[in-house]
Amino acid sequence: EAERAAREEAERKAKEAAERVAREAEERARAEAELKARQEAEHKAKEEAERKAREEAERTARETEERARRQAEEKAQAEAEERARAESERQAREGAERKDKEEAERRTKEEAERKAKEDTERKAREAAEAAASVAAAAAAAAASASITPAAPAAASAADSLLADLDSFSMRDDEERERKEAEEKARKEAEDRARLEAEASARRTAEEAKRREEEEVRRKDEEARLAREAEERRAREEEDRRRQEDEERKRKAKESLARHQGGAPAATPVKPAGPAADEFDEIDISDADLDLDDVKADERKIAKDKPKDKDGDKRARERIDVEARMASKAADSVPAALPPQTPVKIRRPVKWGKPVAIALFVLVLGGLGLLHLIPLSNIQYEQLASQALGRPVKIGSVHFSVITGVELKFEGLAIGDTVRAANVRAAPQIGTLFGDKKVLTHVVIEGLSVPQSEFGALFGALKGDGLTIARVTALKAKFPGTVPLPEMDVEIALGADRAVKAVDFKSAETKLEGRLVPQGEGASVEFSAGTLALPFAPAVALSNFSAKGTIAAQEIALSAWSAKLFDGQLSGTARIRWGARWSIDGELRARQMNVSVLAPALMSEGRADARGTYSMGGAVPDKLGADARIEGSFVVSKGVLGSFSLARGLQTSGGQFSGRTEFSELAGVGAYNKGAVQLRDMKLAAGLLSANAMADIEPGGRVSGRINAELGTQRGTFMLTGTSTEPQIRK
Repeated sequence: EAERAAREEAERKAKEAAERVAREAEERARAEAELKARQEAEHKAKEEAERKAREEAERTARETEERARRQAEEKAQAEAEERARAESERQAREGAERKDKEEAERRTKEEAERKAKEDTERKAREAAEAAASVAAAAAAAAASASITPAAPAAASAADSLLADLDSFSMRDDEERERKEAEEKARKEAEDRARLEAEASARRTAEEAKRREEEEVRRKDEEARLAREAEERRAREEEDRRRQEDEERKRKAKESLARHQGGAPAATPVKPAGPAADEFDEIDISDADLDLDDVKADERKIAKDKPKDKDGDKRARERIDVEARMASKAADSVPAALPPQTPVKIRRPVKWGKPVAIALFVLVLGGLGLLHLIPLSNIQYEQLASQALGRPVKIGSVHFSVITGVELKFEGLAIGDTVRAANVRAAPQIGTLFGDKKVLTHVVIEGLSVPQSEFGALFGALKGDGLTIARVTALKAKFPGTVPLPEMDVEIALGADRAVKAVDFKSAETKLEGRLVPQGEGASVEFSAGTLALPFAPAVALSNFSAKGTIAAQEIALSAWSAKLFDGQLSGTARIRWGARWSIDGELRARQMNVSVLAPALMSEGRADARGTYSMGGAVPDKLGADARIEGSFVVSKGVLGSFSLARGLQTSGGQFSGRTEFSELAGVGAYNKGAVQLRDMKLAAGLLSANAMADIEPGGRVSGRINAELGTQRGTFMLTGTSTEPQIRK
């Protein structure tokens, strides 16, 4: 009976133990399932938040891209319409000006012929009347010679004749002065029209530049808004993570409080009285709780003690560890507070580093010790090399606050070719002692960049170790195949660390312009007071302006204009370089003074011309030897300065010297490697007309033929001699 009772008692205990183990396993499984479900829910919520953020960023990027594309298309369409409208207006204006000019010339010519005819008739009539009066006076004097002396009568007649001649001279002078006044008024009207056209073109260019600047500002604003939205999302994510960390720490501290007091921790209560201020200053961090030591103790217990299958024993060990954790937490609380008093836990503010930096700068700055303090150049060399993608060497680095907080670099070398004597940089104070440097403005003196390294001006900074907002290079030199003056260069970088714009100017040639990177190249717009052509050193263009695009080995100027020989030049240009240089484009000239080119052939005249040009060669200064220009021309109100076609037609001998005035000379021409060919020339000079062709060799030798006609007189002349001494013969 006792054995049966003992057996039943043992079975009962075994059953209770098994049930207890089952309950603990079930509770543990349920807790693990709840933990897993909670973790999965949190993971899903996090993934959902990330997905929404990613979709929002993609949607914003798509909208921004679509808006930029639409605005670019609208801008391109507006520019095309503006160009078409300007071209049509220009053509209409030129047509109207040409018609007005032809009509004015016709009226002037008719008026001059009418006045010349009237003057001739009037002079003949007055001469006849004067001769008749002289004869009558002489007869009267002869008849009355016995009564009155003859001398007074003769003197009176001579005085009358001289007075008539003086009146003729006065009228001629008045007529000449009137013609000069009319010619002056006509020139003034032409100058006013030209100035108005130039002012209109300048206003159009300024308006286009203003629209471009507004577009750049708008894009910068959109980029800023997108950057702020991204930063706001990052701050929200950081706040969320910080709240999760605080919640996790709060739960850990509540667990410690439960193990310490045996009950859930109550809401912290701030004590009244003098202890209140001390309560606010208590901060408990992970380091204060010595969680690392507690975890080390847990690992040591798990390693040193043998594994026990008895669940109650493991539970007791776990309770001992938690008790030690609670004891250490209690020891970290000041003795002024009771051990069970709840403490207010705040996130520690890391003021140490900013305060140390500020005190360091203020104290040393006040003592004057920050003037030219040497710094290590290794870090700056590494950051600059990473940002530029090429090795950078710096001779020395100094820190100064005499004229403001500045970093001064001496002996800067980028790669094997780019050099700078001195560099001054204005840094952000907070980045002086960090791994990442932010420079708001960099001023470079003595910069030398070979023309083959121009691409270095447009590359974006790599990595995130070095950030630069603006770079100024004073009197920078750009040695290379094309002679360039010293220039001041201003480089602005955007928030994406890429070059946003490059402004340059030179006081020597009054050169100034701007480069704006676009894709693989850049748009360029510049002007110069004087521009010397490398392939034609004797030719200097004034008031030069141009705009276009620049790529790796090409400049395409969609429009350029300049003044030359008292006239206006304009056109397009495409310049390519590499193994061979080449230049080609369209050319247009207006009101150029042709007497500058060959005064012996044509001593007066204004030329309008249109055509194309091209040249090529191994180096820029040799391009002129292979130049070719061809097109059509019209010379108005000119003079052939060495011979008279009218005299040659009217005389049978060799009387060809003199001048040939004409109202218009039109034709086509070609310039090829120094040789000039003139074809289909038609000359109009009142009753005189002529057709001609001529060739001018590179040495200046002239040959050609002229077929002239004056009324019923016709003749053919051979043109010989040189461009400085041309001759004609029948």
